Amino acid sequence: MMSSSSNSSFQKATNQHKPSPLAGLPISPTIPNSGKPIIILRYMYEGGAVSQGRLCNLLPPSNNDDDIAIVTAKQIVQTLSEDGVDFDTFYACAYESEESSGGWMPLESAPRYTNPFSRSGDDSDENKVVTFKVPSPEDDKVARRIDIKLFRRPKMPELRETIETIDSLDIDKIVSDQESAIEHTSDALMAISSAVPGGKLAIDGYFGIGIIAPKTEQNVGTLWRSAYQLGASVLYTIGGRYKSSSTDTLNVPARIPLIELDDWNSFAEWAAPKAAVWVAIEMGGTPLSQFKHPRNAIYILGSEDHGIPKNVLRGCREVVSLESEQYGSYNVAVAGSLVMYDRMMKQKHAQKKDVCEAS
Repeated sequence: MMSSSSNSSFQKATNQHKPSPLAGLPISPTIPNSGKPIIILRYMYEGGAVSQGRLCNLLPPSNNDDDIAIVTAKQIVQTLSEDGVDFDTFYACAYESEESSGGWMPLESAPRYTNPFSRSGDDSDENKVVTFKVPSPEDDKVARRIDIKLFRRPKMPELRETIETIDSLDIDKIVSDQESAIEHTSDALMAISSAVPGGKLAIDGYFGIGIIAPKTEQNVGTLWRSAYQLGASVLYTIGGRYKSSSTDTLNVPARIPLIELDDWNSFAEWAAPKAAVWVAIEMGGTPLSQFKHPRNAIYILGSEDHGIPKNVLRGCREVVSLESEQYGSYNVAVAGSLVMYDRMMKQKHAQKKDVCEAS
């Protein structure tokens, strides 16, 4: 029999514990304050989530007696450029909520093919018209934050090329069209001619394929093997790491570059080729049988259980879906392989057609 003292000590146990030091919000950094209002810029890339946004601070000048800070589009672009954003590749949109129910408004006018802020000009430049009035620190009704989303600049219309052969390009017509629009110097005409592929160099383009948050190693290994067999130039894992799988009998990462990325922002910011179109492989897009593959493309697949996130779908220029007789959802390795095979066969068909027409 236990003594009364030992029984008493046993009953002193309690379920009350100290909270974990990792629980709750983290310690926030102190933002330098020089007496002027600080504005936080939160920015993310096309297809990225707000929760993955990056922060930097902007110190605007005080422009009037009411202590209302005025932030211009050019100031935002300059601040983000100093933080590493490439505005020759991306253009910025700010979240607008006063005149609409909420949406992303470009900070520059259409068509946004090139970066207008890189050109020198006076303060009357039309691209500086977009401004933000930031209330004084005493006004707590509006957050002192500007949300920015970065979108890839569209290509010039004449550069949107799909898979074609050199025989279909009429260099004389291209130069003639340019001359009819504007009289060029001889140097300009040489530049136009050099921009058109010549000789017998292939212009079939390139493509890569990536998976967001891959789950099953066997599926990824099978997809990598198919990618190598069908001519892929680069492989991506986004939000996950690839572990060697027995289904990858060719050890493809040793033959094709495999780039492993932490999140979609990293892909959009620096890993995606500038000349490639992002193509999402997901239900609800253009049927594969009707799809015209871009000359240069990166095909994006989602995870086996959740598919492609909606924000990434919005960031992709093209969405292609796979037809079926019964159920339209395919294994991720099968889906990617079908799209790559379709690209190869359409490419070969175009080449045979050109040979027949030439003969």
